[in-house]
Amino acid sequence: MILYLYMHLFYHKKRRIFMISLFVIILLMIFFLYTDESEATQLLFKDYNNAYYHLMMGKIVSFLMPFLVTLLIMDHDQAYLKPLFAYFGKWNVLKNKTILYFLIITWIYAVIGILYHVLPSIMTSYYILNIDAISFFIHIYLDGLILAIFILWAIKERYKAFSILIPLFYTLVGWLYEDYQLLTIYYLIPLYSSYFSSFTLAYLYKLCYILLGLAITKKLMLHEEIK
Repeated sequence: MILYLYMHLFYHKKRRIFMISLFVIILLMIFFLYTDESEATQLLFKDYNNAYYHLMMGKIVSFLMPFLVTLLIMDHDQAYLKPLFAYFGKWNVLKNKTILYFLIITWIYAVIGILYHVLPSIMTSYYILNIDAISFFIHIYLDGLILAIFILWAIKERYKAFSILIPLFYTLVGWLYEDYQLLTIYYLIPLYSSYFSSFTLAYLYKLCYILLGLAITKKLMLHEEIK
């Protein structure tokens, strides 16, 4: 069933859009990496160049990835899935759809994460693996799962046009957290923040948040009236 859902939910046109988006991200990485400085100059200003790359690419990736996740999942509530409920059961369809989206999102973030580190290692002499960058990718990956779960239960076919507000909301919350460290709001909306992400239990809290979201999604969708 996962293969069937893959062919219909991640259809050819959508795969093409994702490949184009991936290509654009690669071009942006190359743009910020390209320099006509000599190897000696790059090494002399190694810390500055390295910090600039991580800063700019971190902003670009954290801005684009929520839109890719939304584009992937926004049309999950297709009418053709309704007959599958009768043949395979609503829970079986929901389970396989969730697994499919989890695999695709993991693949997308893994590819971007690998390119994020491999390209500068090949193209520059100044690049240094930054532990903070690894932490950053783990956090935005977990954010992607949180957004995916929210879209699964909140966005239906008739409301699909409103899904574009979700990545915009994600961006606004990120800006809010950078200016104001509101711990109470973070408990309710644990999206990426350079401040809160430094907390030791931030990963665990997001994982618990994701599991709770899956449980709520399962309950809501299993009891949802089929129209």
